[in-house]
Amino acid sequence: MPPLFVPQYKYDDATLTPPTPGKDLVLAVGLVFSRLGVGPKTGGGYAGVPISVGSATTSFRRHDGVVMRLPNTDLVLWSAPFDAAARRRGIRILADRPGWEWLRWTLADHVAADYERLAPDQEIVPVHPSPRDTGPLVVVPCGARKRAHSAAAKDLYISSYQQLCLRAAHALTAPANIRILSGRYGLLELDTVIEPYNMRLGEPGSVTADDIFDQATATGIIDAPDVVALAGKDYTRVVTATWPHARTPLAGSRGIGDQQHRLALIAAHSHSGVAQ
Repeated sequence: MPPLFVPQYKYDDATLTPPTPGKDLVLAVGLVFSRLGVGPKTGGGYAGVPISVGSATTSFRRHDGVVMRLPNTDLVLWSAPFDAAARRRGIRILADRPGWEWLRWTLADHVAADYERLAPDQEIVPVHPSPRDTGPLVVVPCGARKRAHSAAAKDLYISSYQQLCLRAAHALTAPANIRILSGRYGLLELDTVIEPYNMRLGEPGSVTADDIFDQATATGIIDAPDVVALAGKDYTRVVTATWPHARTPLAGSRGIGDQQHRLALIAAHSHSGVAQ
């Protein structure tokens, strides 16, 4: 039987100060696991030492020496060193404490966190706020990760990608002009309170392009002269069916990592004073 790898990472900070999440932490901890349900047909899951963390996938070496690659959305970081340190100090669920939310993240969220910390002086993608006082209508996607209870749409979705979309939207327009495109509910204003759900755009029973057109007509935004879709191609396709003139700054991106890079640059635009 091949020898098992022995994790080396230690965490014993008496103040429980959280380390900075991101790719560097993933490599420092040195052990990743596949999410529940992602594993061989014989059952169980995958685990291994990360070799390289890419924008969309991560390669890792299993205990049997086999190197494999999985999407970042299917991998989580080994959390035992942090949880053990918390239990020694009488804390049962460390992920509920401020700054430790990333214990529930996938590696995709860690990569997104790195993009969010991009310096604002990097190249800005060619998307600019509307000269109108109110700004353009900006549509962002919903997210698969949600809170377990009812919440305002702006707070229900908790994935780093969706939150990065929202930050970019706020860089371009006023909050009243932002809509979240939900697979179940359609176009949502930020403060609309909704129940959590499990339905993606395109699934049976989800909203269609016709539903979005009808919603936009009923709410008086169908004639918006300036529309920006900050989303991947599936969501953008629905938006442009209603607003053919919509700008699509993520079009042509090479994957989610490239999308996160563009979104981070748009979000940084506001901090540089160009888009308030």
